Amino acid sequence: MAAPPEEKLLQLAGWMERAIYYSLLGTLFLVVAVQLILSYPQPRHWLYSHFGPSPETLPAIAVGEAGEEAARIKIKILGHRGLRHAYVMVGQRRITSFQEGEVEIVVGEDEEIAIDGSFYKRPLTFQVTAVSPGVLSPLLGQEVTTWGNRESLGKVQLNRSSP
Repeated sequence: MAAPPEEKLLQLAGWMERAIYYSLLGTLFLVVAVQLILSYPQPRHWLYSHFGPSPETLPAIAVGEAGEEAARIKIKILGHRGLRHAYVMVGQRRITSFQEGEVEIVVGEDEEIAIDGSFYKRPLTFQVTAVSPGVLSPLLGQEVTTWGNRESLGKVQLNRSSP
């Protein structure tokens, strides 16, 4: 004997209610799991490097505006060939990584340069190997060591009296 239409409608409503309940429960579980995973730096960097905009593909670009004076600075990592997850930061933006071991960046005056080595839980030493003429800061030969953190090379300062 077939069930009356009202009973079929109640069964369908019960099924939909369970489906909505379990999908909301699954979504909550997924959100909590992702938050736990992203609280650790290595999975966060792995996910960012695989699914986020890749800073490795970005050239070392001039961050300053067209009319602004710019400085060229070369930075290399000491003791390692290349590190994919160590980044040069200008302000809060990732410019490039140390995939090749040495990078050249172009920055404007008064912009802060930092090295982000927070992915690696060991000491990494970086050195400024070349600066364009007229750059007062960062200094040629200046070194900075990261140990699972971000270290600043300082703000770019230009000598106004240089040609």
